Amino acid sequence: MLINFKLIIIVLFIGLTSCNNKSNSQNKTMKKFEWRPTANAPKNYPAEIISGNFYLEDSTSVYIPSGHALISGWGNTGARHIVGEDFKAIPNKFDIKWVSYLEQKFYGGTFKLPKDKILNIFEEGFIGLSGEKETFTNIVLGLAPGGVIVIWLNGNKSVEIGRFNAKEIEVTKEEFIPNAVLSVKEFVQESREDFINEDIKGAIDPDNIPFGLWNNYSTNTYNYKTIFSLKSKGSFSDIYLHYINGENFFTVANNPELKEYKLSALPLRTAIYWEDENKNVYGSKLDFNEDEVKKAFEAINNTSENKKIDLVFEVDKYNGNIEILLKSDTDSYKLEKTKIKIFETTK
Repeated sequence: MLINFKLIIIVLFIGLTSCNNKSNSQNKTMKKFEWRPTANAPKNYPAEIISGNFYLEDSTSVYIPSGHALISGWGNTGARHIVGEDFKAIPNKFDIKWVSYLEQKFYGGTFKLPKDKILNIFEEGFIGLSGEKETFTNIVLGLAPGGVIVIWLNGNKSVEIGRFNAKEIEVTKEEFIPNAVLSVKEFVQESREDFINEDIKGAIDPDNIPFGLWNNYSTNTYNYKTIFSLKSKGSFSDIYLHYINGENFFTVANNPELKEYKLSALPLRTAIYWEDENKNVYGSKLDFNEDEVKKAFEAINNTSENKKIDLVFEVDKYNGNIEILLKSDTDSYKLEKTKIKIFETTK
């Protein structure tokens, strides 16, 4: 009997040692990256996070900054808190609770993340403004009306990695506004009135929220690439592309990725920098008209789901104007409602 007891102890010890070695081995091989969590809401549709966390592969968690209004705009970074280790494992899920002020509703839930996809994107990286390979520095969570959640990896490039739909929930006063005199309902109503200023009234109808719009931004994609040309001698240096679904890209003009056709959301704004033959440096900021761009892409794409489309920016020989064309192998549309600002600058 004593012998059997000793044998059991030995087996248990070996098993525990094996598990610890396996755990230590996993921790040593688990890849970590330097990133921080942050959040946003669409412009003119303010929200506020009550609580939220990313849960990581190594069983730790990182909280998502909360307790302030999200007003930075769709896809943009918001508040970032420097806590814990700089290098962290990949998150495999997250939970979130937030208030959508114009709706006067609370949303929340727990969601599984595509960790393999996230890891691949982190590892692949991109060519940024340095001309060298870079990787992402933020995991950005976007909260839109109707409970829409979008997650991006963000740095000098921003890539959408997932969309989720939260459910409407109830929130207690203790977890939202424990020290307030007002009730939760009264607090949200008063906050909504404070948010609806003249700027918001001039931009949207607060009582008619376009539910589904932010999902459409992500799903309405076209197979296109950007082409930049100069009518005089010179060369482009830096390019900034910002898409309507919150994705963006700051990179050098000779990045091979710019020459590839790929499914992308509609363009929202672009910035271009170039040098002419006299070494004068120019920059241009271009803001697209959403309705014009949408109609042009729909028209040129016609019945083909993956028609190759060129979005062409052609700078005139005086560096004073940029013609913007949407072209396929059979059609061409000139975009005339884009707001274009050209200026001299320095490197």
